Amino acid sequence: MPRLVRSEKRSAFMEMISHMLVGLVLVIKGIDKAEHYRQHPLTVVFLFVAGAFIILGALFHHPIEKKVRNFSALFRVAEGLALIVVGVVLLEKSARMPYFLFFAGALNIGLGVFEFFTSAEDKKRLRPVLLAVMGVVFLGAALVFSAFNYFNSGNAWAYGISGVFAAMGLFLLLFRRKTAG
Repeated sequence: MPRLVRSEKRSAFMEMISHMLVGLVLVIKGIDKAEHYRQHPLTVVFLFVAGAFIILGALFHHPIEKKVRNFSALFRVAEGLALIVVGVVLLEKSARMPYFLFFAGALNIGLGVFEFFTSAEDKKRLRPVLLAVMGVVFLGAALVFSAFNYFNSGNAWAYGISGVFAAMGLFLLLFRRKTAG
């Protein structure tokens, strides 16, 4: 039993770190865009506000969750929207990575909506189905990203990320029963 508790604490810590990194990326992107504030004032403000919200939400997740019902779901949706906005900002620079950010943002929004609209009983029952759907979506995204990269830039990093997505999809499909717990 103590091992399980330690594992859950470690998992929560790693999740907090990942959220804080997303928030930090948003703030850094906001600093980068701040020199063009007159051209993109709403984007700059959004990046700073969303970055601060995500960092503070990650730091004070548990106290806020006690006061705000479904905070985790709303937090995921906000993080997904922020990733999509960063993707749009990068798309303006004609970078290659926005499509991966769009995918990650859409995935976060989907998970947030699932978490918001399902009861605890339904979550437990539907978790293997959700993991299977996510596995198929990851495999499909890997295929689409690889094809898009093949016909456009042929970037090795994009192929690598597509391979990671494919591995994640296979993992989710093969181990969804064990992962669903």
